[in-house]
Amino acid sequence: MTTINKLHLVERAAERLLQSGSVPDLTGGAPSAGAEALPPPSASSLVGEASGSVGHPLIAASALVQTGLIEGKTGRNRVSEEFRLVQSQLLRAAFAQPGGEAGFTNLLMVTSARPKEGKTFTALNLAASIARQGDRQVLLVDADAKRGSLCDSLGLGQAPGLLDLALAPSLDPLPFLRPTEIGMLSFLPVGQQRGERPELFASEQMVRAMQALGRRFADRLVILDVSPCLSTSDPATLAPVVGQILFVIEAERTQRDEVEASLDLIQTCPTITLLLNKVKMSTPRSFGVYSYSYTS
Repeated sequence: MTTINKLHLVERAAERLLQSGSVPDLTGGAPSAGAEALPPPSASSLVGEASGSVGHPLIAASALVQTGLIEGKTGRNRVSEEFRLVQSQLLRAAFAQPGGEAGFTNLLMVTSARPKEGKTFTALNLAASIARQGDRQVLLVDADAKRGSLCDSLGLGQAPGLLDLALAPSLDPLPFLRPTEIGMLSFLPVGQQRGERPELFASEQMVRAMQALGRRFADRLVILDVSPCLSTSDPATLAPVVGQILFVIEAERTQRDEVEASLDLIQTCPTITLLLNKVKMSTPRSFGVYSYSYTS
């Protein structure tokens, strides 16, 4: 039986950034159709390229902020406090269950019904919030093939990653990971050939790659930023593979029938948490109204 939980999140900080034009569009478009399929890259070439990235420079915190990350030095504001509430519930489900299966319970998929509801914003900030807390390492995976996705915003649109691991399952994924200035947070790009091989996201090869990631990094929470449910079949394919799904809903925009249709597609996942995003608060009785005073 699928368990559905309900949470809410305020995305006011992101809205202000979007209005100022300082955050790039993370919705993008679908990969171009009709492109000639390319052969899978050889394992040796990928190992050479990925091995050269083991000593990769850190992804700067400023680059993450430009991509939509809430800065960590803004104090205990409403958004950061609500992310802490979200992460507590998700971590309990991922690691507190006795006898949890490695490579399953630690896989968390973040999706939505439609584009622009805030799923990438949520995945990025949830990953950073857990990593900053310092109790658990986090691997954030770009599993969305659209143009303008998270890896494009970070300048890693052509870097080897998830798709390449699906094509060459014998490879160790560790050299493909990109470290960040948030010490407990690492990032896995979507990979090469995403425009030429979009069918891989709904394939058994991708399912096996996801399971291998979960087992390889069983001590980490692996957060997958996946395309919207009503845009591609990818969430439905991956739903039985992950231990949890965080389903982002935009307040006052997403229609009930869209939510219901999406949940029907991903109901094979045992635990689905609904997160109401971009809520307009009309009362001060919420997080962010309490401040600390220090005296020397």
